[in-house]
Amino acid sequence: MHQKEKPYVAENFLTFSPRVHYRDPGLIFLEVSTTAPLFGGEKALFHEATKLAQEFFPEAQGAIADSPSVAQLLCEERPSYISKPNEDLKELENIPLHRLKDLEGLIAWRSTREVEHMVNFFSTLGLHKIGQLKQFEIDSLRERWNETGSLVWKRLHGLDRQVISPLTPTESLEEYVYMDFAVSHAPFLLHCLENSLNQIMKRLQGRREFAQKVILQLFCEYSHSCHLIEMSPRSPSRSLELYMKLLEKKVLEISLENPIKEYKIEVLSGPEKIQQMDFFQPQQQESEKLDQAASLFHQAQLSTGYLCPKDEVFPENSWELLDEFEEFLEAEDVIEVSGQSLRLTPSYSHRIQQAPRPSRLLKKPKRLSSDEVHRLHFLSTHPVERIEGSWWEHSRGRDYFFVMTTQGQFTWVYYDRIEGEYFLHGYFD
Repeated sequence: MHQKEKPYVAENFLTFSPRVHYRDPGLIFLEVSTTAPLFGGEKALFHEATKLAQEFFPEAQGAIADSPSVAQLLCEERPSYISKPNEDLKELENIPLHRLKDLEGLIAWRSTREVEHMVNFFSTLGLHKIGQLKQFEIDSLRERWNETGSLVWKRLHGLDRQVISPLTPTESLEEYVYMDFAVSHAPFLLHCLENSLNQIMKRLQGRREFAQKVILQLFCEYSHSCHLIEMSPRSPSRSLELYMKLLEKKVLEISLENPIKEYKIEVLSGPEKIQQMDFFQPQQQESEKLDQAASLFHQAQLSTGYLCPKDEVFPENSWELLDEFEEFLEAEDVIEVSGQSLRLTPSYSHRIQQAPRPSRLLKKPKRLSSDEVHRLHFLSTHPVERIEGSWWEHSRGRDYFFVMTTQGQFTWVYYDRIEGEYFLHGYFD
């Protein structure tokens, strides 16, 4: 970002990775190898992270590499460059020698003057590329430049392992702004407040927290006056639009005849509502994501909906697909007490609800040939479950078994006692 900032600026980037590190002057390092797939790849994540950085720091730039030191160097030499995996050392080959001072990463050079002296020394020898320094042994560099020489050799050979630790936010959610000139124009004051509040909301997003209360203190230029504004929405949120609407109404009620010279914003936060929204970018409400998913399935000629249990005996008929969610009422025994008498009405389907069922159930059971049956491994000689139809109907009694196939699949197979054949009915995960 090319400017010294407060360490808490790194919290803005917790949205992209829990492993974030800040180092002066304005350098932020993220470990994105495990989180990049959630954003659609390194390129998409890099675009979003750069967009966020430039929202507050227009001159911000970045790069992606396997190590923090090479990423910092590429950021200066080739902004917006994404190095291929395991090619950090190859990338250094043709980098100009004067960029050696940028080969730092999480740990800065002990003395930049030593590095500049090293660059001048090798330049007089006719070396102008960083890759040309690999021909020197570590003892030679250490003898002349001590610890700095050893560190240069390690970074050139990829042996200076730098691990980015998870960032635990500890700084308070505050913004204090002292303005160069006093402000008595409400729209301009709101603009300044929006910029400050936006930075705090980005930090809240990184922390995965909501703002429960916002406290604003406006300090006047004369007589040490102070306007106190407190905002507590009905439900915690980090919606900048919501808080700006509340703030605008409050500010317009204040007389600015005594102009504002400085202000302080403090946010009291709380945990956000737990919603699985991380894996979809841009983040959307659950209903919107569900509608989009249903549209995609419909386009692929797939049926979608909610599976609701039906009062049927055979498993393939015991479910129906509904467009709207309906709460499922579990079957329970009914106990009625009247005076000294007790009446129990058992629920015969209760045990069926608790019976193990495969995660994939075939809509129409598949008939198995005798050869296929011989290749199956039955886990028990007796059936684990017997299902029969109603007594007044022509019963198709089924004996169900847990069976393992030759491929190691755990399946659900039944023996039809009327047809005398075996059928494959489902698969367990």
